[in-house]
Amino acid sequence: MNNLIKIEERNGEQLVSGRELHKFLEIATPYKKWFDRMCEYGFSENKDFVTVGQKCPIANGGFQDINEHLLKISMAKELSMLQRNEKGKEAREYFIKCEEAWNS
Repeated sequence: MNNLIKIEERNGEQLVSGRELHKFLEIATPYKKWFDRMCEYGFSENKDFVTVGQKCPIANGGFQDINEHLLKISMAKELSMLQRNEKGKEAREYFIKCEEAWNS
């Protein structure tokens, strides 16, 4: 299966990087604003996604803390549907195939 978006396994669950999904879907809105807006659809931390802090290098040689979100496949699939564009449809179909392969 073509790996459109990297899926990792943790504790027996398939998870997707929110930032990678955002990038794949070609969302123009900055990630943090987009993710916060998407959470208004009723997604819950530790149920639909987990937040992971990480250090990101910045131009002056230092680091800044950013939040990364690892999404369950069901959330990633739903977010893809909400985008209502070709990339969203492609991602949704990809996640459906990944779920089917995982469950078989």
